[in-house]
Amino acid sequence: MKKAILSALLFTLALCSLQAQEALVFDPHPINVSDYINVNDNDYELVGYATVTNNSDEAISLRWERIIVDMPDGWEVQVCDLNLCYSTSVYSNFVPGEIEIPVVLNPGESTNLDVHVKPRGIAGTASIDIELSDTNDPDNIISTGAYTFEALVVTSTTDLYRQPFSIYPNPTADYISLRGQGVDRIVIYNILGRQMRAFNHDSGQRHFIGDLPNGLYLASLINDEQGTLKTVRLKKSAMRP
Repeated sequence: MKKAILSALLFTLALCSLQAQEALVFDPHPINVSDYINVNDNDYELVGYATVTNNSDEAISLRWERIIVDMPDGWEVQVCDLNLCYSTSVYSNFVPGEIEIPVVLNPGESTNLDVHVKPRGIAGTASIDIELSDTNDPDNIISTGAYTFEALVVTSTTDLYRQPFSIYPNPTADYISLRGQGVDRIVIYNILGRQMRAFNHDSGQRHFIGDLPNGLYLASLINDEQGTLKTVRLKKSAMRP
């Protein structure tokens, strides 16, 4: 009997531990990003996109903390969540007396938790963790997201054309630019599929979207002969100084 009770107790403890580990879930996980950079393009960034979902049955006042495990000197890191895109100097969204902007997630709700790395023309690799906790118990780490980045140097014209299409800066507060060849038009839709903006595009052009409401959008990159080349997620967001 004692053995049965002990087994049941251990099972219950293990189940509770598993549930606690799954209270906040990253998707995808881990987050791995690799791309070519042009050493003369100081504005280029690598972005690790992730969504965090509250899988518990209680609301969570989410606190995140950026931990730089390894990163080349000269690189900069910026974190974006549902509320804001923070400056590169901000390592957490909740530091009492300094910054207190928790992400409140009710059961089943989600937030983006995107990490933007700016190599500043320097090739290399980086490993960055995002630790999650509740602001009411910040020392209890509920979940950790692992982000890895690899910035490769463009050494030839062939490499340059292997760069995938991307819109930058992303998030943006005003203008967007496009990296990639062969795009004739950029069409921006809201998440309901309604067209919000359409731009004819030539290489090197910038396009103003500062008058759009803050939020998530989809940007279709279109070639007049080949059709839609790619659709990318775009975030219009106020930038926190």
